Amino acid sequence: MAVKAVIFDCFGVLITIGRDLLHQTYPQFSDQLTELERKSDSGLVSRSEFYNSVVAITGISMDDAMNKYYSVENYNQSSIDLIKQVKATGRYKIGLLSNIGHGWLDDFLPIMNSMNLFDAVILSSDIGITKPDPKIFELMAEKLGVNTDECIMIDDTPVNIASAINTGMQGIIFDSIDQAKTDLGKLIEIA
Repeated sequence: MAVKAVIFDCFGVLITIGRDLLHQTYPQFSDQLTELERKSDSGLVSRSEFYNSVVAITGISMDDAMNKYYSVENYNQSSIDLIKQVKATGRYKIGLLSNIGHGWLDDFLPIMNSMNLFDAVILSSDIGITKPDPKIFELMAEKLGVNTDECIMIDDTPVNIASAINTGMQGIIFDSIDQAKTDLGKLIEIA
């Protein structure tokens, strides 16, 4: 089938991830931090509970947690420009599908929404399902009004791409913007 939608992950694709740095600094707590992130992404813990738990697990101060790890996330303007290019063709719907806890995109989404980039947004904590569960990809396609085999998923996590492919989507593992743009250009026409 013809491609009708391109779906982007947020962290690692549109935003550089600050939490990876925390795992690198405190590898001895990686399992606990991963479980905490899973709970946050599933909507089981609030943003403030998440931060308090990070402090409890690592022993660092709240200021250090915020200043060193959670304020270092930056927009990947090149990825945002790619979305604009795809959108400008008028041929494809654009989705945002992210594993994210409540409140984490409060600053990011209004900026993105003001650019009218996304036709549909699904945040894992809003629905209680996280990638790589196949249901989340199926829900994204449904929300976009297309079949899964009409979608391309762009994500930096290989297991998420594998799951998207299992639902019928095409997948691109995001390693860099240049690589992702080249791979996407092989599948669709980019303006």
